[in-house]
Amino acid sequence: MSITAFSGPAIVFGQTPSAFALEYNPDLGPSMFYAGTGILDPRIGFTYVPGQSSTSLTCGFLGSGDILTLNYAPFALSTSAIAAAANVVSGTAMTLVSSNSTSTGVSVGQNCTNFNTGVPATGLLMLDGLASFTGVVASSILTASSVTGTITVGMTLSGTGVTTGTTITSQLTGPSGGAGTYTVAGSTTVSSTTITGLMTGTAALLQPFGIAGQTGSTGVSFWNPQCLIGRAVAVTGSASASGGNITISGYDIYGVPMTETIAAPASATTVNGKKAFKYIASVIPAFTNAQNYSVGTTDIYGFPFRSEYFGDVVINYNAAGITASTGYVAAVTTSPATATTGDVRGTYALQSASDAAKRLMVRQTPLVSNIGSIAGLFGVTQA
Repeated sequence: MSITAFSGPAIVFGQTPSAFALEYNPDLGPSMFYAGTGILDPRIGFTYVPGQSSTSLTCGFLGSGDILTLNYAPFALSTSAIAAAANVVSGTAMTLVSSNSTSTGVSVGQNCTNFNTGVPATGLLMLDGLASFTGVVASSILTASSVTGTITVGMTLSGTGVTTGTTITSQLTGPSGGAGTYTVAGSTTVSSTTITGLMTGTAALLQPFGIAGQTGSTGVSFWNPQCLIGRAVAVTGSASASGGNITISGYDIYGVPMTETIAAPASATTVNGKKAFKYIASVIPAFTNAQNYSVGTTDIYGFPFRSEYFGDVVINYNAAGITASTGYVAAVTTSPATATTGDVRGTYALQSASDAAKRLMVRQTPLVSNIGSIAGLFGVTQA
């Protein structure tokens, strides 16, 4: 069966509109929908296009208010998670880390679909898109234990005896993203080994449904709150450093290109950026200094929807509700955005350090005035 689509708005009514008339609907009751309802992503490349096939990508968010947009235990920050300490040369890209890390959650050789062009961007670092665990596969059922990070549907698996291209297709048992059993496409049998899971490609950030989802394709999909963590980066100097501007280039959680220029410190201190990155493409200094600078991650996290007020988000961290606005920064609405303006959807800075165990959960309710436009939902265009 293909997708049934029509141009709304749709109004479902069942009651007599007049308080003085007899009720004419003997089956009066609430409407129910399989798997719930959601907000359709209105952006080209993610939205529904009339006449498309049932396996064409159609994205959205589960719910229309109080929407769970983040559900993830971020890895611990590290001042050198992105680029190790090194002297800098103006216009010469710093050397990015070259191996996956189960302590920082940074993975290498990653890709995403460039939102602006539709072309894959390759050779990227991904922040918080990695899981490592002990795994056994029998009859295409993976049993995972000793999990570091979060296992998500769509992850590509690697390890001794794991067939190249094997992916997670669904979770069967256990806490969401943790130790338990999962169905996989690819390997049917794997002896106990250490397995790495990576959220490779933009599609891996989505939860697909229907037959398409069972075969690892696309179709109707919700953005997965376990995959939408983006975080700000930081530059750390050294005691005799002169300081200067360093520009970070990469992509946000949706594959939108973005840049940020951070003023590196003239001391052994750390300067945090303001924009939440998911992917890092390059780090380029605009000055030369024979002193060490490193680039790492922060505990500042971006919202998947634009947030204008602390009251339009509900934040829970480490199993405790956040009632104080300390650490909250609203979306920057400066248009056009620049390399020095803040995050276009807003951020929250944790008040106690992440460690890959403390879970950050965010629920958002888009403002009525914002829900009808792309900029209202996702912020002004990234710079």
